[in-house]
Amino acid sequence: MTLKTRYTVFVLYIELWFDLLRSPLRVFFWKLSHELSGHFICFRVTDQKEINMTLSRRFVFKTIFGGTAAVATLAVTQAKQLRAPEQKWDDVVDIIVIGGGAAGLAAISVAAQRGLKVTLFEKQPMVGGSSALCGGMIAVAGTEDIPQLDYDQIPLLDKDSAELFVKDLITSGGGLCNQALAEAYVKEVLEQYQWLTTDLGLKPDAIVLQGGQSVPRSHHFDVSRVLMGMMKFAKEHGAVIALNSRVERLVWADDFSKIAGVLVKDKSGEKYVRARKGVLLCAGGFSRNPEMLGKYNPPLKQAAVISGAGTQGDGILMGLSVGADMLDTAYIKATYGFKLNPVSIDEMTQIYWSGAIIVNKDARRFVDESISYKKISDYALAQPEGKSWIIFDQAMLERDYKTNPQGRVLWKPVLEEGKLPAYLYRGNTIEDVARAAGLDGKALAETVKRYNGFVDLGRDTDYGRQTMASTSGKLVKIENGPFYAFPATAAMIATYCGLRIDSSCQVVDVYGDIIPGLWAAGEMTGGFHGAGYISGTAFAKAQAFGRIAAKSMASQAD
Repeated sequence: MTLKTRYTVFVLYIELWFDLLRSPLRVFFWKLSHELSGHFICFRVTDQKEINMTLSRRFVFKTIFGGTAAVATLAVTQAKQLRAPEQKWDDVVDIIVIGGGAAGLAAISVAAQRGLKVTLFEKQPMVGGSSALCGGMIAVAGTEDIPQLDYDQIPLLDKDSAELFVKDLITSGGGLCNQALAEAYVKEVLEQYQWLTTDLGLKPDAIVLQGGQSVPRSHHFDVSRVLMGMMKFAKEHGAVIALNSRVERLVWADDFSKIAGVLVKDKSGEKYVRARKGVLLCAGGFSRNPEMLGKYNPPLKQAAVISGAGTQGDGILMGLSVGADMLDTAYIKATYGFKLNPVSIDEMTQIYWSGAIIVNKDARRFVDESISYKKISDYALAQPEGKSWIIFDQAMLERDYKTNPQGRVLWKPVLEEGKLPAYLYRGNTIEDVARAAGLDGKALAETVKRYNGFVDLGRDTDYGRQTMASTSGKLVKIENGPFYAFPATAAMIATYCGLRIDSSCQVVDVYGDIIPGLWAAGEMTGGFHGAGYISGTAFAKAQAFGRIAAKSMASQAD
């Protein structure tokens, strides 16, 4: 069979399907077949019977699908999604936002303030998503606030800079953090911070040094006040928030030149809504989709999950259905520091960044405790039986309670109520706390003694720890009883990977080209974190990229 014959058969096959679906693509394929039939297409057969054609599939696919990088089979399987020219729209707006977490709320705040007609569709009965469950940290450089810390060995924010922040992002990401995204984030998150503190009147209650940061720059906010403040602002400026409204799929323009709108389903039924300027995906990750977790990182399929109920990956799947590229799936990680069987983000501690050490069931250290809690989780899950304990003394407990809002719920019973909760063990000596926790007392005492020796030496020759967290903070000894042991585990709070975007948050296809009419922001995007994660950049990234996307969409022609 000649190549021309094979191509004709292929076209006829596609035409058959589209005829059944009454799609105008059938006519297009017919025209394309006749146009290409007059051209000579060269090919050669190698010894391995492989065919190399000078007419690239990229050319064919992009010719057929108007630049979306979809494959031929996608045209068939997604034919119901690709609407006919006679498509009737039930409503028309400027911008459609899918998902009501921090990214979506930040986006509609910007869009509405600019006078655009914007509608946000949220499938849950309330806004917030996983953002409502986060720790409330916004990592930002260049603020005028000064951290209130009780130890003077940590540099203050007046030594921080945008350049240093970008460097930290790239370093923490193992060199895989897209620099353009990092630079865009650092600039935009400062604008968001200034907007929160000026226009909304919100203020941080603490500024904390966290993993991956050269200086303290995690500004802690009340999450509910941030989310509700953005929602109230957006509504006051005309934004529409439609709850219990599930977007079923993206809808192409009649000429397949761009994403033109969505099919949404609510209690009244289905309707098609057109977006003059574009569609923004802010639908979160897939922590609560075991099938997707099993596909991208099988060991995490059984991990505890602390995330919004709606994190099913549907936004990512929508993007993939139109040819979007995926990034960072190899770096999906759990977060370390939760109590056993956690149900809330408040049941996590970062006290190891206040000087504590982490040991396994043999009472031995196994990691540099100053690194990101994402990286610590990998080491912790690899220990015998996946078990680990955080070991600290009274001074560390009090320091962490005072300086770090995350974990205060765990320590409040001890320091304010004089109680010892069931998830915490205490002893007057290292041996005592070891026995209470079911650890070998002699082994733990030896481990603590060895670690204290490293503090005197000024460096940890076992695992390389030199600081409290990241590159800052002088190490302190574990020596002031009573002593504590906290059994800890890792849990999924976010997937931190997803659709590839450019610095304006436009979605990029598998060939590196923009998918016209489609933007994405928040947890469901990839390329920003890379192989690692700087604490305080998730909640902040959602807001910053939501703003960037809205600004980009606002500049589009109708």
